[in-house]
Amino acid sequence: MFKTILIVLAVTIVTLIVMACVDKITTEIAEEGGEVLVASDPEGIEVTLSGEVELAGTYLLPINSTLFDAIKAAGGVTSNADTKCYDTSFVLDGDIAFYIAPIYDNTDTCNSSPIDKACINSADKATLLAKTSLSESQSQSLVNYRNEHGKFHRLEEIQNVSGIGAATWEKNKKYISLTV
Repeated sequence: MFKTILIVLAVTIVTLIVMACVDKITTEIAEEGGEVLVASDPEGIEVTLSGEVELAGTYLLPINSTLFDAIKAAGGVTSNADTKCYDTSFVLDGDIAFYIAPIYDNTDTCNSSPIDKACINSADKATLLAKTSLSESQSQSLVNYRNEHGKFHRLEEIQNVSGIGAATWEKNKKYISLTV
């Protein structure tokens, strides 16, 4: 019985030492290049990345960082990231979220064709209707919004269009791009 207690105690101590070392290494990696993953510094910008990034999550970056800096903090994009769907030069101007869209549909392993997408910066109403699940009125609203406000800089901005909310965004985020 005494030997069992000593073994459990020794294993516990070794585990605590290993965990402390891993925590220290993780903190050093997170702080490399001024990128801190702790979200409590009022001098930074919180950026949430999802989709085709190596380490999806929320990152705290210095003010005036770009999407490139956020992607770098997340370990980069995957080989399935569609570069037509994000702009790495986008300057982060506040707490913000980005979805990095895929080229290929991850849910369809048999399909080797890229997802057919509509460019929200140039597609007409008919193209939006054909390639997305937007309704006629949503497609027209998107075209009108683009004509009034200029081009979209992030996919998420379609939620600024009247009649397009979070549910519509979720259904369409894989089927739109920023460039052709």
